[in-house]
Amino acid sequence: MDEALVKQLKQKVEAELRQRELAFLDFWLQELKKIDAKRHRDLASLQTDFKAMIGRMETRIRSLKGGRDLYV
Repeated sequence: MDEALVKQLKQKVEAELRQRELAFLDFWLQELKKIDAKRHRDLASLQTDFKAMIGRMETRIRSLKGGRDLYV
């Protein structure tokens, strides 16, 4: 393979990975902001929301490890 082509493909892959990571971080940041915006009256309700978010994240991780491409 031509060295210039390899370099171009590598740059394209790295750009795609950065874009996906940005989308990933943006999604979960928005989810955390939603929890923050609720202004929980007590610790228990905050913990419930965090546990629900953790459950969603664990489900997504399991689906990715299993090879399925499901969205949470």
